Amino acid sequence: MNHVMSLRSYRFVQMLEIRLALLVIFLISFATPQVLGQSDVQSDIPSNISSGTLLLQSDEGLEPVHSLSTDVNIEITGLIARVNVTQTFENTSDTFTEALYLFPLPEDAAVDTLRMRIGERIIEGEIRPREEAQATYEAARDAGQRASLVEQERPNLFTTSVASIAPGESIEIDIAYQETLRHDAGTFSFRFPLAITPRYTPTPTLKGENALESVLDSLPIDSSRITPPYSEDAEQRVTLNATLDAGLRLEALRSPYHDITVLQEGDVYNLELNGPVAANKDFELSWTPEVGAQPQALAFSETWQDEPYALLMLLPPSVPAGQAPPRELVFIIDISGSMEGVSIQQAKAALQLALARLRPEDSFNIIAFNDSPKSLFRTSRAASSESVRLAERFVNNLRAEGGTEMAAALELALLKAEGELLRQVVFMTDGSVGNEAELLRFIETELGSSRLFTVGIGSAPNSYFMRKAAEFGRGSFTFVSDVDETQSKMTGLFEKLESPVLTGLSLDLPGGAESFPATVPDLYTGEPVVVSVKLPQMSGAARLSGTLNGEMWSREVSLEAGSQAGVSQLWARAKIEALSDEALRTYEDASAAITEVALRHHLVSDYTSLVAVDKTPVRPATEPLNSERVPQTLPEGQSYEAIFGADVIGFADTATSASLNFVLSLAALLTAIVLVVLRRHSRHMRSA
Repeated sequence: MNHVMSLRSYRFVQMLEIRLALLVIFLISFATPQVLGQSDVQSDIPSNISSGTLLLQSDEGLEPVHSLSTDVNIEITGLIARVNVTQTFENTSDTFTEALYLFPLPEDAAVDTLRMRIGERIIEGEIRPREEAQATYEAARDAGQRASLVEQERPNLFTTSVASIAPGESIEIDIAYQETLRHDAGTFSFRFPLAITPRYTPTPTLKGENALESVLDSLPIDSSRITPPYSEDAEQRVTLNATLDAGLRLEALRSPYHDITVLQEGDVYNLELNGPVAANKDFELSWTPEVGAQPQALAFSETWQDEPYALLMLLPPSVPAGQAPPRELVFIIDISGSMEGVSIQQAKAALQLALARLRPEDSFNIIAFNDSPKSLFRTSRAASSESVRLAERFVNNLRAEGGTEMAAALELALLKAEGELLRQVVFMTDGSVGNEAELLRFIETELGSSRLFTVGIGSAPNSYFMRKAAEFGRGSFTFVSDVDETQSKMTGLFEKLESPVLTGLSLDLPGGAESFPATVPDLYTGEPVVVSVKLPQMSGAARLSGTLNGEMWSREVSLEAGSQAGVSQLWARAKIEALSDEALRTYEDASAAITEVALRHHLVSDYTSLVAVDKTPVRPATEPLNSERVPQTLPEGQSYEAIFGADVIGFADTATSASLNFVLSLAALLTAIVLVVLRRHSRHMRSA
């Protein structure tokens, strides 16, 4: 009898889970047509608004309140960039206001400093657990004090909140971070993001037996925090200065997307953007050492709080591409609304170049996706001249519109291959999604023997997702931000696909060292290994060994390296990323471990924030405080109509609006209530 009751209880719970999941989907589906295309920013924005203006609703409509300007100062030494970002918020209204501003930073930025400047006074920010920092900020705001708060929404998205800005007052918020440079095929590069591509958050879907868990895992509960309001008139202006001391004589120095003025003093280069520029495309600086000056190994060290740290770069030799074995190549191309304009042109040009390099012994397929995926062939076909011609016509006819449902495209592409061919998946997208964690888990689980290579398309791609997707996919990544560089960037990627790989890599360090990444992945020719290490003592050497073209290869670098401030924070940032990746893979809670590392090293993370409070109240208790989010302009080359619709400045196809979030919140609340009922029911049945 008890067995029968348990079976009935299980079936009852299972049916209730499925019905609950269906109800959640119904609520979302019912709400979506009504709310998509709507936004908290109205469509009657004045035509004379510019310079990152903050808007407040009044009886006369939307009126300008704040202006926002950004100044960026960069110091590059060897492998490390130290960056200071100054955001100036000016209140042009006659009331006290609070500004909330979502802004991008590099995905590996170690953010460690916050300063609030009011006139001649400077208030230093303190690192605290996130909830405590929020409570401190809100208490100061409610008490009429000036306060600022910096929070991490994603590794490459941050929010600045500034409270109690008096009428006519300007407040400067200084944020500082450091990061390591990228080295690829002999060229070093630094990239500073200046724009945010609107993030698309897919609606939940029912998958398999654990339907309820699938819904809960994919609820976009924070989509409003990663979705700023957009306005065609909200043009933020940026000034940028940089000092480059590469430690090597340079053959070339380039800024591919912005005009710059350069002054050279010996081996040091000082440069600046030519006047304030619109914050609508990422800034990139790249440089190539003179022939013969390429480093084979670099190392920097720092002793911080009596503990030694080191940052290592080991560069493998350049090996001419041999004859690549027959391969199966699957190309995924994003044709969602955010790709409309220049981005889809870049993606199609890149794909046509890829088709031209196919050999008859290769097989291939193309998957295009927006709201749903569609493939050129049911399964991969041999790259005959007829198949390639069909593919070229298929690509020419692609148009960008609709949502960004990546999971379905990845699922189709990562289906287990038939045969023994080396399988390489090339994924071309702007990465404009908000459910990065869900997608990375999927790649990790379903990759199999495939290798995933990502191509970030457009003037402001989601670099965090592109880099992590390639990392989880055991491949490589590149960016194509301008049509004119499509040929060179894609040729570089194809050479990696066709080049030998350093395999069986091992990194030997002194005993007791803690390094990240903990496991060195397979390495494509031309890519270095960059490792952050905490050492028991500043001595000894690091040795990287592996197999290249069937022969043993190794490289060694001394750990008694030149001193460089900030190496300890870079190690802490790398450890936080490793802890986050492991939590993503295992679903285990890493919040305590991440918080401990972040607090010790004074870093912003998912669980820690920087907060600064001016102790002197400036806003009387009777004075109201208006709170608004700073609207942003779209990245260069993107289409407002394709993303937001022709008549409304909102998210028609590529993001989740505040109204939809309200519906999702109700669904999540309903889910929580029913889960409590289910648990009680289960406990009752067990006790029975």
